[in-house]
Order: sequence, then C-alpha cells, then structure tokens
Amino acid sequence: MTICRYFLQLSRYFWGRKQAWRYWLLFIIIISLSLVIVRVSVAIANWHKEFYDALAAMEGSKMLPLIWHFLGYMLIIVGFVISGSYLRKRLMFAWRQDLTYKLQQAYLEQHNHYKLRFSQQVDYIDNPDQRLAEDVYLFCSQTLDLIRGFTLNLARLISFVGILWGMSANFVWHWQEHHWAMPGYLVWVALIYAIVTTLLMHLVGHQLQQIYVQRQHLEADYRADLVRLQENSEAIALYRGEQHEASKLRTKFAQIRANWLTLAKEELKVEAFSATNLRINLFIPILATLPMYFAQSITFGGMMQARSAFGNVQDGFNWLVDSYKQIMQWAAVVQRLGTFHQRLLELKQANQQDVEQDLGSPSVDLEVAITPSSTSTATPATSPMLQVAPMLQVANLNLLTPEHKLILQDVNFTVQGNNWVLLAGASGSGKTTILRALASIWTYVQGEITLQAQRPMFLPQKPYVSYGTLQELLSYPQNQLLDLTRCTELLHLVGLEEFEPHLTLEQNWAQVLSGGQQQRLALARVLAYEPDMLFLDEATNQLDNEAAYALMVILREQLPNTMVIGITHQAHLLPLFEQQLDLGEFKSASSSE
Repeated sequence: MTICRYFLQLSRYFWGRKQAWRYWLLFIIIISLSLVIVRVSVAIANWHKEFYDALAAMEGSKMLPLIWHFLGYMLIIVGFVISGSYLRKRLMFAWRQDLTYKLQQAYLEQHNHYKLRFSQQVDYIDNPDQRLAEDVYLFCSQTLDLIRGFTLNLARLISFVGILWGMSANFVWHWQEHHWAMPGYLVWVALIYAIVTTLLMHLVGHQLQQIYVQRQHLEADYRADLVRLQENSEAIALYRGEQHEASKLRTKFAQIRANWLTLAKEELKVEAFSATNLRINLFIPILATLPMYFAQSITFGGMMQARSAFGNVQDGFNWLVDSYKQIMQWAAVVQRLGTFHQRLLELKQANQQDVEQDLGSPSVDLEVAITPSSTSTATPATSPMLQVAPMLQVANLNLLTPEHKLILQDVNFTVQGNNWVLLAGASGSGKTTILRALASIWTYVQGEITLQAQRPMFLPQKPYVSYGTLQELLSYPQNQLLDLTRCTELLHLVGLEEFEPHLTLEQNWAQVLSGGQQQRLALARVLAYEPDMLFLDEATNQLDNEAAYALMVILREQLPNTMVIGITHQAHLLPLFEQQLDLGEFKSASSSE
C-alpha cells in the first residue's frame, strides 16, 4: 500500500492539473493504437484458420490472397507500433520534465537541500542527485510501459477469451465410460496455468525489490565517492592519499559486487523460471487442443486458430509473470522517489512549534521579516534602491543542535544602519550556526529574528565556485549576466586582473583558482551584488593579513551604506569593526556545537 500511496502522490502533479487534458488525449491515442494492434491480432488468429485449412485441403488458389492479407496485417502492426513508441516517448519526457521541475523546486526552495542533512524526522535520504536525475526518468518510463503492457494484455484477454470459449464451449471430456461436459475448456486451462505460474513466480522472485533498492543505493554511493575524489584531487595528491582512496573505493565496489552476485542469483531463479515457462507456453496450446482435434471437433486450421488465441489469452493471464522483474524494478524506483518526495513534503510542513513541542518548552515563533524587494535575487545590482536603512534585531533567541541541545541561550542584540559588527567567541561558541539561523537555513531555533533588508547576502567560509565562465561566476547569484566591462573592473578591484582574458572561458574554476583566489572572487560577487546587509563567515581566512585587510577596506569604500555582520580570527581586521558581540555571554553551560 505504501508503494501505491507514493505512486499516487508523484502522479497527481502531472496528471491532476487542469492543463493535463492534452496529455490525457495523447495517452488515449497511445492506448488506442495498442487496441488497434489487438484487433489486428484477432484478425490474424482468424487468418490462421483460413490459411491452415486451405493448406490442409491443398487449395493453392487461396494462398496468394491470404499471404497478401497477412502482409497487410504486418504493415498495420509495424506502423502502429512505431507510432505508439514515438508518442509514448514524447509523453514520457513531458511527464519527466514536469516531475523533475516540481521535485527540483521543492528540493531547492526554503533551503531544503541543506536542511535534508539535519532532519531527524525520517530515515536518511541518500543521493538526492540520483533520485532527481535517474529515478524520475525510470519512474515515468517504466510506469507508461507497464500501464501500456497491462492494457494491451487485458485487451488481448477480453478479445481472445470469446474466441477460445466459443471454440471449446461444447467440449466433452471422454474417459473410458465416463463423460464430463467442460464448457470453455481451453479458457479454464489457460486461467489455471496462469494462476499456478504467477504464484510460483512470486515465490521465486519476491526478494528482488529490496535488492534493486540496495543496488541503486550502492551504485549512487560509489559514483558520489568518485565525484568527491575529482573535486578534491589536489588535496588528495598533496596528502599522498591515493592508496587510502583506492582502498575506500575497493570497499564500496566490493559491496556493489556482493549485491550484484545476490541479484544475479535471484534473477537466475526468475529467468530460469521465465525461460522454462516460455518453452512450456509453446507446447501447452497444442497439448490443450489435441483432445479436441482427435475428437474431430475442430479442423487443423481451427487447431492453429485455437493455438493463436490460446497464446494471446495465456499472455494476458501471464502478464504479471512476464513483467514481474520489471514490476520489482519499478517498485524499487517508486520507493526511492516516494521517500524523497515524502521527506520534502515533511520539510515543507515543518514549523518551529514541532521543535519546541519536542523540547517541552513554551511556543515561541521564529519571525524573519524581509522587505519584498529582498526576495528578487535576479534584480541587477544597478537597479535603483529604496532608501531604507538596514536593521537586524534578535530577541530571546535560543540556538539548538539537531538533537535539540542548547548552543546559545537568550541572545539579544540590535544592529542598525551601516555598522560593522564582529561576532566574537571561542571555537565552538556558535558563531557560524547563528549566521545560519540569520540566513533561515538553520531551523533549530527559538525566539524572534527580524531582518529588515532589501538585498541581504551571506558569504560562507568556502566560496561556491561551479563549472562555467568567470562572467557567470561573478554574476552569481543574479540571473542577469554582468557586462564584461563591469566584470573587468571587479577583477581589478579584488586583484584577479590576470584572469581578465579568460572571462568567457568555460571550465571548472574550482580546480583552477586557489583557495585565496576563490575568496577574492567571492568578494567580487559582493561588490557586484551591492547588498545592504552582508554576513561574512571567515571570508578571508585563506588570504594573508595584508591582502585581507586591503580587500575589507575596498568593501567599506565601495559599499558605504552596507551593514556588515562578520566572523574572523584575523587580528588585522578587528579595527574595521565598530562593535563587537561576544557570544560567550550567551553560551549554555551544557552546550557543545
């Protein structure tokens, strides 16, 4: 039932919206093409009777017209199969695109991609990248394939059961002096055989679903380790850590091997049963119709027609057996994608009252008040700014760990205007965590935060430097690219003028720029964005004191109206801050960050 619930939750976004009528129409066309193929298959079953009766009667004059009929049937089937496949791929990608965008938005909004690492409400969600990139594709493609296969075989069942029943409606089984009337004898044989094989298949392959889930998990973990190795290749080389990495990768791959061997063993059982069942399927129709043929109740052509009809009915009854492996793979995908979606829903619905209820403390709301214009990160920095002085007020703030242990208690302070305020305190005093709380990405808080700013900006210790051009990196997080002239000015301001010729060169700059150069780039972004409230977390700790001081002076000169809340252990920078807030005053006696 959990798989069904996940499936309905994931499907309703695309198929339940008002604009979905065109996709429902496309789906109906795809199913209709499949039904036409079934109808042609019925005609082919009747053709079998005519052809083999003519063959048995040596009526050569009927052969050529019958052959032309058969070629016509094949032409229709091939055309409809190709058309249906193309339309199904178009529909699948439209669904995949819609679901990907929905989950991607839910993953990125309200900093959920960050909060996933700390939420303790449900089991850990591993490798969200794989779930978005691979599992969504598998979910959409396998769902459409299974629905089409089920509909096609159900239509076959309905169409051919009538033929099969009619051919064996008056069958009487003779054994010595006993006679048993068995209306619809061939239908009952096909049904009983299908029930037996379905039960046996489930008995043989019921463990496959969890093995497939584990396989996806292990493969994704191995790929993630390879990505991390590439991203940190310089540090690994300097540490001479290749042997350690090789050992770790071998361990991960050994887990993949163990899973693969288990999977191969289980699939061997399923495939052996399927192969055996397939060979028996070829013989069962002949065996079932032999008593009727020997009783001369059907002709040789009728026997061939019954064989064709029996095969189609058997395919309909045996759909679960034939598709069992694919269904188990689909169920594994639905489980992984459904748990990911469920976690995102829980994050969306979570509020501060839940945390406080767990703590058994009075309910205190977290309030972050930001003026509307601050939410537009795509607004160019050159746009006119409303002259509203920035203001930050923290009242009765308790800062907690994900395990709900106090880090800081009863924090109260107010900052107004263009003041530079230093958050001071020993290591582990909660400086970085309080910045996360001010950025609304750390939700384990009690109290009130009022942040009045039009363009707040947070600079973490490790700059975000992605694959792209320097022009794109300087413009981040704005959607509109800075012009090259402005980019050149910024590079000169922060001491990166040597990279001016490479502004439009696309590459992985995280592997090109040193740690200090990346921090210079991050400060250039600040100058481009022109925030009115800036939060700095050790933003120059990879630069020497003189370079760090020079860059901070440039910030003060270029952004004279900006409030700065900073964390630094560089003594040369302390004179730049007009106020200092010692977080040690708010440290809880039992806390540890």
